[in-house]
Amino acid sequence: MTIWEKAVVNMQLGAQRVAIAAATFSERVKVEISLVRLRIKMDEVQARINGLHQAIGRRVEMLHNSEALPKTSEQLLKDEEISASMNALAERKVELDSIKTEIRTELDALKPMTRKAEDSQP
Repeated sequence: MTIWEKAVVNMQLGAQRVAIAAATFSERVKVEISLVRLRIKMDEVQARINGLHQAIGRRVEMLHNSEALPKTSEQLLKDEEISASMNALAERKVELDSIKTEIRTELDALKPMTRKAEDSQP
């Protein structure tokens, strides 16, 4: 094998390594962007939950100030605005849990990908 043939073989091996690194980096960036989007969505859902908590608190305070606050909690939860907020709050919590599950799935998918890329390099 001549020196030029060795140089060509070494360049091909180097190009393969660069291609593997680029593919790994590209997949990693895609996953990271996906995670950032999910975390932003999670923050938005959490903000909506906080808003619902505020609505519930505001309504309880209004009832207290007008001395219309029921004596038992059952009557308090029968208030339309509070019960609607409580239902919406339950829905937002389910949505938040699904986003967290999706984030865990993305992170789990990312871990084996990095191991596969490391294993495939010569």
